Amino acid sequence: MNYLTSGFKYYAGFQRVGAVYDESIVLLSEYGHCGDWEIVVEKVISENLLKKGSSLWLKHILRAARRRFFVGGGFLPGGEQVSKFMLCDVPKFSKVQVLYQYVCNSDALVDRVLTGLVGPALMQFGTLKLTKQVFFAFMDKEAERHPELGSWSSEVRETWQRKFFTFLRYSGIMEAAPSVVVRKPVVRVEPFTFFLYGLLDKGLSGIEVIRSPLWERYFLSEEDVENVVSSAQEKGWIDYRRLGSIVELTKRFNSLEEWMNGALGCR
Repeated sequence: MNYLTSGFKYYAGFQRVGAVYDESIVLLSEYGHCGDWEIVVEKVISENLLKKGSSLWLKHILRAARRRFFVGGGFLPGGEQVSKFMLCDVPKFSKVQVLYQYVCNSDALVDRVLTGLVGPALMQFGTLKLTKQVFFAFMDKEAERHPELGSWSSEVRETWQRKFFTFLRYSGIMEAAPSVVVRKPVVRVEPFTFFLYGLLDKGLSGIEVIRSPLWERYFLSEEDVENVVSSAQEKGWIDYRRLGSIVELTKRFNSLEEWMNGALGCR
């Protein structure tokens, strides 16, 4: 999406909850067991599934989770599939790297800051000192095309910035506080293959998968993408051959679900 010309507006909803990775893993795992979002909501309320004391906080988390995982993810796998991945025997950070894509996909401003500010610096230099001054300078420039940003109060702007920096830290992109250094994360092969299978299941060609905009959120060059694809091939998950722009990318499992069952032991 072209965030400069598409005519949509930015909203400040992200500053209410942020990434909520731990809570999302709990909610999606529960959904993976029962397959009914209403049952999950009931358990959150009646059993305090998320161990939170504020009903308003719970409401915000549930609303954010439903929007991120169960309302039109575009080229991302659906809620049932991401829930199943949460039940697979993979490291927690692999789950976080999957959830990260859904956070980006559900909030245009998060995605824009990542791909418009953080990404170009990481792709060119591999690192960036993302100070508050650098962040707000980018936001001010973005407000020239999106005047709704200029209507945000200073409190909302500050809260959004803090939530975003926390999101970067939990995503393995920014160093622990008080550092504001961001670096290209090491993308694990399990989350990468999760999305690779999702793209192939949707009928994309090999070259379309290799050049998918999804990888920009991981700050991967085309060469980086091919390296992770090679790792997936070494594990026997896909077959990959390339000659120039001709790419053969073949699944070793029939579908994303079958890959999770057969390769990751998810049932």
